[in-house]
Amino acid sequence: MGKSERRETKEFYILTFPWIVTFIFLSLIPLLYGFYLSFTNYAGFNFDSVKSVGFRNYKNVFSDNDAMYSLGRSFSVGALNVFFSTVIGFMIAVLLNNNFKAIGFFRSLYYLPAILPITAVGLMWKNIFSDNGLLNDILHFIGFNQVHWLGYDHATLSLLILLCWGCGGGIIIYLAGLKGISQELYEAAAIDGAGAFYRFRVITIPLMTPVIFFNLVFGIINSLQLFAQTTLLTSNSGLMGVPIRPIYLYLVHTYQQIFMFQRYAYGLALLWVLFIITILLTLIIFGTSRLWVHYETGDQKGR
Repeated sequence: MGKSERRETKEFYILTFPWIVTFIFLSLIPLLYGFYLSFTNYAGFNFDSVKSVGFRNYKNVFSDNDAMYSLGRSFSVGALNVFFSTVIGFMIAVLLNNNFKAIGFFRSLYYLPAILPITAVGLMWKNIFSDNGLLNDILHFIGFNQVHWLGYDHATLSLLILLCWGCGGGIIIYLAGLKGISQELYEAAAIDGAGAFYRFRVITIPLMTPVIFFNLVFGIINSLQLFAQTTLLTSNSGLMGVPIRPIYLYLVHTYQQIFMFQRYAYGLALLWVLFIITILLTLIIFGTSRLWVHYETGDQKGR
């Protein structure tokens, strides 16, 4: 190893050392301590009498009907949210990649929901979806019957609309990826007679697959961690309330067990089950990325 390489290696360890120390003390140790407590009878204030209960908390997770129901709802709502936010976000980003008049205003407009506080967004959409809200006023004005958007039949649809409205963060990432595609590729394809749709299919989509892959992974992680949106939408007690059954998601159930019923050890077991599921889904996405993620550099497809 030469002098230059030794200096670069030293700089690497010096620059990464603060992050490593922070990660160990603020993330890794609490994570492992929580994993340990999930095997005990920890109830919040019983440190003197904490004892191991083996896998009892984890067995209770899979025999808890509410936990399994909320996990199923999290999967279904999360899958729809990832699909719609990915497709809609990508298509809007393609539109915003053009040089229309006042395009900067529209880009800012679509990104605005992503920076608003979740609490404000939840309360705003709750008012919009209420029986006397803006959406029903519009339906009544154009001659349609009013819809009980926050009832059992339409609560899931209302939640998906709320989530898709906030996909601006993904749009910005898609837009950055689209800006990185060389115009020479489109010009060469146009000279060869390729139409707009063909150029989109063989140039835009393949070169955007790394960005789609990134948004897909983070979309899955965020969708499995939905909490505030569903609670604020149908509960009358804010974050402390319980949403109606169709949007009773896994983290809502976990929050109820930990903070409402003081079942801390059981709540930690619930969180570790979700953590393992998230890791498995992420590994599956990474494993399949070799088949559909395209990189421009040589043969590094999917890596």
